[in-house]
Amino acid sequence: MRWILKDEYDVVVVGAGPAGSMASYYASKNGVKTLLVEKSQEIGEPVRCAEAIPKLEEFNIPLSEEFVRSYIKGGYLIAPNGKKVEIRGSKTEGYVVERKIFDKYLAIRSAKVGTKIAVKSRVVDLYPYKDGFKVKVIHLGEEYTVKTKIVIAADGMESSVAEMVGLRCKKNPMEVCSCAEYEMTGVKLLDKHMMEFYFGDLSPKGYAWIFPKGDTANVGLGVIDKSKKAIDYLNEFLEHPILEDRLKDATPVEFKCGGVPVGGPIERTVDDNIMVVGDAAGQVSPLTGGGIYLAMSCGSIAGEVASKAVKKEDYSKETLMEYERRWKKKFYNTLMTELKYKNILQKLNEEDLNIIAEVIDDKLEDIDVKKIIFKVIKKAPSLLKYFKDIIG
Repeated sequence: MRWILKDEYDVVVVGAGPAGSMASYYASKNGVKTLLVEKSQEIGEPVRCAEAIPKLEEFNIPLSEEFVRSYIKGGYLIAPNGKKVEIRGSKTEGYVVERKIFDKYLAIRSAKVGTKIAVKSRVVDLYPYKDGFKVKVIHLGEEYTVKTKIVIAADGMESSVAEMVGLRCKKNPMEVCSCAEYEMTGVKLLDKHMMEFYFGDLSPKGYAWIFPKGDTANVGLGVIDKSKKAIDYLNEFLEHPILEDRLKDATPVEFKCGGVPVGGPIERTVDDNIMVVGDAAGQVSPLTGGGIYLAMSCGSIAGEVASKAVKKEDYSKETLMEYERRWKKKFYNTLMTELKYKNILQKLNEEDLNIIAEVIDDKLEDIDVKKIIFKVIKKAPSLLKYFKDIIG
């Protein structure tokens, strides 16, 4: 496969997850010579998330039974005492997909518009060369040097590519949620179109979930607490009385684990000749840990900006800053607000969570955070100290 790694490309995208595949798609679609580098031998492996995503229509991606497993209408928030709050509405609608198939679909879609893809390939070095970079790639065990004008770092939470040029991406361990999940068959769902979120000591400073996935369900959790492994918390969750006998006939068909950055976006996502997207950039909801939609949207912006820069023959930080301005305008305030909410939730004990659940209506179309906070404070004035920054 030597033909894949030619000497020079306009854009090299590192990482073939949703962010990287969307970035390469929009770069190639706009006529830019693009290489997509993926360290795994199979795109979409290993899966490290619960596979839920909001509506795909924004990206002009047709809904296909090939990768869509469930249509989601909303979710249940379940307090430690078992109280369920039902949330429905357009913001909660979406899908649970088969990531192994979905990620590969996105990469194939990118290849169809011209992207060259190198699987089982790692970027091991990156250094300036004329008006771009030389990128050292180990491809199928052999070393190659590729010249490029722009690098898009989409290499996940453990990103090393941006670090090579001085963009700080490494995450604080206390800002990384450790996740473990079984895909199980035989789970008794509350509703085949509703996600379930469980809060409390069963998943310290995080939450547990059950997501319907067609004939199966994703049952998992994420924790910040490092006193035990996520898998140990997960196995305890499976035996928790709150689930009663809903898992008595269930059995795992797959196990997944990984880390999710929930500390908010990194300080800088752009420099001369480089942009950072997806998990590498911290473009993940600090509150839910969801990142597929953010990755796809920010990746799309990065690909568009890269193609413009190549056509202008200007790859400077100033030109590429269009990417940072656009993604921040769309997402930054929301991410920082969610970061505040996450930090508050991590301070609440089970009694506090039960109080919050009790003051919330059983069914909601939307969550009015300030209205809920005022109700909570009225019932438990001692909790005011946690919410001052939000209602001030």
